[in-house]
Amino acid sequence: MLSCSDDIDDNLQRQNYFAVANRGSNTITYHNSENLTLIGTTTLPDGTQPTYVAYSSERNKIYTGGLENGMLYEINSETFEIERTIEVGLGAFHLWLNDAVDQLWVNNINNTVKTTTVVDLNTFTAEQTINLPNNLNLSADAIQHDVIINPQGNYAYVTILDGADTSYLVQYTTDDFSIVNTFQFGGDGHVGYFNNSLYSLSQNAGEIKQHQPSDLSEMGSISFSGSHGVTASDNYLFAADLPNGRLGVIDTENTIVSTINTNFDATHNLAVNNSGNKLLVSYSGATQTKIELFDITNGELTLNATLDSGTNPFGVAFIQK
Repeated sequence: MLSCSDDIDDNLQRQNYFAVANRGSNTITYHNSENLTLIGTTTLPDGTQPTYVAYSSERNKIYTGGLENGMLYEINSETFEIERTIEVGLGAFHLWLNDAVDQLWVNNINNTVKTTTVVDLNTFTAEQTINLPNNLNLSADAIQHDVIINPQGNYAYVTILDGADTSYLVQYTTDDFSIVNTFQFGGDGHVGYFNNSLYSLSQNAGEIKQHQPSDLSEMGSISFSGSHGVTASDNYLFAADLPNGRLGVIDTENTIVSTINTNFDATHNLAVNNSGNKLLVSYSGATQTKIELFDITNGELTLNATLDSGTNPFGVAFIQK
């Protein structure tokens, strides 16, 4: 289902907008990055919840997962129409794509047999289904969570949550999907990439660790309470303190150069634009509707605008050609 405003053509010539997956509204909304006007809405069928959003500049397509029906949706970035779907697994959740390797990885969190699905973006087919590792002595509650692919496209990294105090970072090759290395860290783990390094974030341990991407060896550590959502520009790593309502900005020396308290609870998911001068933040929760856009100047964040995107805004992404 599709709705667009009349001035969409001018906006799409530049294709400078951002997308928000609104779980409670079953929609993805699209806003012009300059004037913040709503330029379109995609409503997922069957009342399924969109979770996270990824954009392929090579294909000029947007991708999102359906939480209840386990479908991956390919969306036209100019008309906002759903063009193709593929079944990946119930609870399609965190996802990441990389055009260098033509793959999209998605973690499926509601399966009895928990899985990560690798989608070949050239054929739009499921190339591989990866189960939980059998060499980590995981509990029955362990589940795949966050995922990222390094810029070169040769490695993918998946976090596995296993209780309040334990997460694992698992490094896979993208050619044969074998496990290269694993690293244990604190509970509720997420993962980001910045300044040629991999970063693991533990909300429960309040810690951000820097890793050598080739072997996951630890290179440094940063104390930042509630570390959860993460994104990065060329110059800064941005982290969301979800339970305490803060944002932190970290430079290439692993120094926290600034923090700011946010106006809403559950400071959750982050995206930064290609120029590195705008940060988008979603505030999640069953009754929440707010997202905020911040200006970035020399590592300092200044609130630009607050707006409603839909109920329970979750994954966010800038869509820029």
